[in-house]
Amino acid sequence: MSPVLELLWASTAGLVAAACMTILELPFWKKWGTEGVAEWQVNAVIVSMIIQKFTRRRVDSKMSVVMHVFHGAALGIAFRVLLNSVGTTIPSSSILIYAIVYSGVLWIISPFLTRRLFELVGGFRMTRRGLAVSLLAHGVYGASLGLLIPVLV
Repeated sequence: MSPVLELLWASTAGLVAAACMTILELPFWKKWGTEGVAEWQVNAVIVSMIIQKFTRRRVDSKMSVVMHVFHGAALGIAFRVLLNSVGTTIPSSSILIYAIVYSGVLWIISPFLTRRLFELVGGFRMTRRGLAVSLLAHGVYGASLGLLIPVLV
């Protein structure tokens, strides 16, 4: 497969994985609002910072979800690039494990380690339940990505 098609598929895999993750998060968002999904809070801050540079519009949850799915697509590409950097053939079963670990590392980086920064900038509090939902959702992202990426191998 050509490198361009490979990255396009990785982006699609990341997009689909992010959609699966978002579907899992919806019931928690309906029950607890944005506070129930930590990465939606993170994305609200990111979108808010971008929008404030260009307009006075207020950020709504739809914009946070769009940014969330965009991140999923971009991180699907990053995962594929990481796999390619290994330089050897990786069995599909190992890709699934690597993808779940990758997604766990993403959760550790954001929202877990960056929690205080986003709370300070965003003026909100990330709850433990929001972080727990986020960890569960990252597992779904990793599993979905790990099942879709091997189509490239």
